[in-house]
Amino acid sequence: MFIRRVIYALALAGSIAFYALYPFWVSQYIMVLVLLLVPFDLIISMPGMLEKRVSLKAPKVLEKGESGTLVVTTLQKHSFPSGRIKARLATIGDDFTSKRKIICDPESGSRYETAIDTSHSGITVFKIRRLHTASILGLFSLMVTVDRRATALILPAPVKPKHIVSLPRGVILRPKPGGGFSEDSDLRPYRKGDPVRSIHWKLSAKHDSLVIREPMIPPNHSRLVKIMKWSGAQERDIILGRLRWISGYLLKWELPYFVKLGDDGQVAEITCEKEFMDYLYSVLGSEEYFSKHGHRSFAKNKRSELSAHPSSPDPIPLPPAPSQPPVSFSWVFHIDAKEGDAE
Repeated sequence: MFIRRVIYALALAGSIAFYALYPFWVSQYIMVLVLLLVPFDLIISMPGMLEKRVSLKAPKVLEKGESGTLVVTTLQKHSFPSGRIKARLATIGDDFTSKRKIICDPESGSRYETAIDTSHSGITVFKIRRLHTASILGLFSLMVTVDRRATALILPAPVKPKHIVSLPRGVILRPKPGGGFSEDSDLRPYRKGDPVRSIHWKLSAKHDSLVIREPMIPPNHSRLVKIMKWSGAQERDIILGRLRWISGYLLKWELPYFVKLGDDGQVAEITCEKEFMDYLYSVLGSEEYFSKHGHRSFAKNKRSELSAHPSSPDPIPLPPAPSQPPVSFSWVFHIDAKEGDAE
C-alpha cells in the first residue's frame, strides 16, 4: 500500500508539473483525472472493504509432531471489489504467544494456509481480531473488527507408567438387584425364594435339577483418575502422555471412570474416547485454565468476546457441566510427572 501511495503521489506531482509546463486542455484533463482517482477509489471500494470477513479452521486434535494446517478463508456476501486483506494472526499456547502478519487475496473463498507448530502439547489458540482491507488502488485502508478464532488440541504420544500392578484387568459382573432383563447372565443352582420365571427349564430338565438364569450387570464404578498439575512443558508432556495410556487401558477393558484435573478441577465421567478428548479440549481451553497459566487478559475478555460475536466460527468450547461423581472413590489413580499409582 505504501508503494502504491508513493506511485500516486508521483503521478499527481507529474500531472501538476505537466500542467504548469504545458497549460492546455490535455494537461488539464490529465490532472483532473488523477485528482478524481482518490474519491473514485474510496467510493467504489468502500462496500467491499466493509463486508470483508475471514474464517479460521484447524484440526481439533493433533499428535505432537504431526503435521497440521491452519486454513484462513476469505468471506464476503456480495461481490463488491476491494483490495488485499492484511491481518495479524496470534498464536497462544500454555507457555508461549506469537504473532505474525498474513496477507489474503480479496476474492471470497480464497484460502491462506499455514503450518501449525505441533512441538508444544496442550491447547493452541489461533486468533484474528482485526482485518485491514485495502481499496482497489491501494490508496486507502479500513480496519474491520472480526474476532475469529480456532483451537487445536495437541497431545503427546501415550506413555505407559511404571507401576500399573493395581490397574483393574476387566469387568466383574454382579447379580442385578431385583432380577429382570440383562444382556449378561449366569447360571446357578436353584435357591429357596428364587422366582419361578428365572428357572431355565431346558437345562433343568437336562440336569434333572432346577437351574436359575441370573441376570448380571457391572457394578457401579467409582474409579477416579486424578491429574496432578504441571509446571512446565516437559512435565505436561509426561502427564498427558500417561493420562492417554491409562485412559486407553481402562476404555479397552470397557471400564468407565471419572477424571479430575488438579485438586479444584471439575470432575467428569469418561465412557468413550470421544468424551476423553472432549474433556481435555474443554478443560485446557477454558477460561480458568488460561487464567492460571499467564493469559489473564485473554481469559478476561474471552466470554465477552464470544457473547458479542455469537456467529464466530470455531470458538473455544466452554467447560461442560460437571458430572455427579460418587461421594467417595474406591479406586484413585494419581498421574504426575514422577509416577502414577493407585491408592
